[in-house]
Amino acid sequence: GINAEYGAILSGPVNYLADVIGVPQDAVRLVSGLIFSQLFAIIHRLLVSRISSRTAKLSIHLLLGLFLGYFVWDSDFLHHCASASGFYILFLILPWGLAANINFLYQLGYLVVGYYFNNMVTDYSINWTTSQAIITLKMIGIGFDLNDQRRKDPQAKQIMPGLFEVLGYVFFMGTYLVGPLDDFERFRAFMKGDLYKEEESPNITIGLKRVAHGVFYLLISLVSTSIFNTDYLFSQKFLDLPVLLRVLYVAVWGHCGLYKYLGVWCIAESTCMYMGYTYKSNGDWNGLRNVATSAFHQSVRLQDVIDSWNINTSSWCAKHIYKRCRFLGNKSLSQLITMLFLATWHGLHLGYFVCFFQEFFYMFMEKGMYTNSLFNKATSLFPSVVNKAIAFVYTKVFLSFALVGFELYHYDRILYIYKAVYFICPVMAIAIISTNILFYEKQKPVKIE
Repeated sequence: GINAEYGAILSGPVNYLADVIGVPQDAVRLVSGLIFSQLFAIIHRLLVSRISSRTAKLSIHLLLGLFLGYFVWDSDFLHHCASASGFYILFLILPWGLAANINFLYQLGYLVVGYYFNNMVTDYSINWTTSQAIITLKMIGIGFDLNDQRRKDPQAKQIMPGLFEVLGYVFFMGTYLVGPLDDFERFRAFMKGDLYKEEESPNITIGLKRVAHGVFYLLISLVSTSIFNTDYLFSQKFLDLPVLLRVLYVAVWGHCGLYKYLGVWCIAESTCMYMGYTYKSNGDWNGLRNVATSAFHQSVRLQDVIDSWNINTSSWCAKHIYKRCRFLGNKSLSQLITMLFLATWHGLHLGYFVCFFQEFFYMFMEKGMYTNSLFNKATSLFPSVVNKAIAFVYTKVFLSFALVGFELYHYDRILYIYKAVYFICPVMAIAIISTNILFYEKQKPVKIE
């Protein structure tokens, strides 16, 4: 845990604020770290970006990142150093093919052990594993990428990054605390000054707009979760509601729980925007966007949710987990393994595995719906606006039903809520899958536009 006595000059006001507003100190410290990141990004924009020396820029960013690590996580930031050092040593002493595989086990194992000792006794808590989750993907990704480069061209000159550069990548202030997830090549290009041309330098208003979005979503989270709160789910008043209203309450409750992530991600992304780190191409500064907010809110399929939510992590998993399972020759099995990896990456609580197994199960159901002749005929009976409204509600209900596990963690709590709504989503999914099999029709899928 965080030692409340360290750094009294900085930590004292933060702890005092946490006590006043009734929010856990760790949460306030993390948000304060994000605010510091914003200030550091402005310093970079005004001063550091003008420095021509790559080593000097890397040193400044590393020092700022280490300060953030110490301020937010106390001495626990050393765990993040261990991840970087472990990667470096493995690739220094072992053949890269073997190093990439051992590095995968080392990084994921380090995170799992961290979860075991920090998050298993209580529900999810903000601690060093919050940043470690992002660092785990970074270190696994750089290991696989280096090995892939060598396999594609064994004769090519490989430039093994130094430990100093790897630490700079881990502690890069724009992505260190909560992401967004970035790859090493982007970081290296940024430090070299090659990510974008000087005349394409971003307007600071881009970042200000994104941070405004983040604050807005955090306010929505604060207000909505106070109205649709978890305690109500376990009250007699909830059980006294008609079944349909219980289902709708769970749907709204689950959706409201996502706004805290949306807010934090937007704020973190804005820090990278100030520095131009999110450059994509031709004036597009959304290269690290983690949520396509419009698409997410308007989603009428679970696939729409997957495509628009936590985009960077999904892309990483597709590249480094799903595609590496091609040798199995079975897409469904590859998807299941990817879901198991994601569940483990999020934590050891049973609820994460319940959540991601349901995602796999419901996606299997949904893919079959669009080659179901009965479903296609049914949708042709209604105007598109009616179909879209039904699909919108279906998406929110099934999404939130899966999120029960993600938010409540424990078997007894999850089962209590599922019983209260009569396992409506799994029962419907089984029924729909049955009709998918009975009314399968090989044709061009009919999609709701």
